[in-house]
Amino acid sequence: MSAGQTPPAAADAPNVPSDESNADAIASPEAASRERISLLRIIEAGSWAATIIALVFTGWQIFQWREDRKADLSLEMVARFSDLEYAGRARRQLAQFWWENSDDLAKVTAVDGGIPPAQRRNFLDLLFQRQPAPQRQMQFAAVSEMANFFDQVELCIATKRCDAQIATDYFCGYAANFADLYQGPLTQVRTTFGTAGLGTGLQNFVEARCDD
Repeated sequence: MSAGQTPPAAADAPNVPSDESNADAIASPEAASRERISLLRIIEAGSWAATIIALVFTGWQIFQWREDRKADLSLEMVARFSDLEYAGRARRQLAQFWWENSDDLAKVTAVDGGIPPAQRRNFLDLLFQRQPAPQRQMQFAAVSEMANFFDQVELCIATKRCDAQIATDYFCGYAANFADLYQGPLTQVRTTFGTAGLGTGLQNFVEARCDD
């Protein structure tokens, strides 16, 4: 280059990205990825929460259905207790026995002046034996049917198919008196027909649920 000549302009430097722009370019996809992961985690957490809520609600519905079903079955047993196609027929038969012997029974079952329980049961056994044979057989059949009914009540409660509170509130009074007064006839039914287990549920029901 000769003196006095203007040096040529320097060529523009190639378009090389700076370190700052490189960092932005790298960081931008990473940030987007993190946002997507966070969003997915939020969605997943919400899905789990919704699933848990649904399971809890379903469990509550099943529990409520079972409780309602237990109450329904207990009320069915109550209906059978009075239904003449079921236990109501046996109750009527036993009630007729009491009506026919009301004067004698009133003396031995009186709260004041009555005789001790063991003697009362013996007296009741004698009254049973004093009945004419056809009536006596009907009375024994009624005792068997009532014992079987209370066996079913206890089984329904023990298997958690019946509501214990409804059953005890409704049946305890009659069941306790029946188990006490009809021990003799029930024993004879067991011996005659070989049904040693008859009345076991009745006894469990009275002893475990009707203490008071």
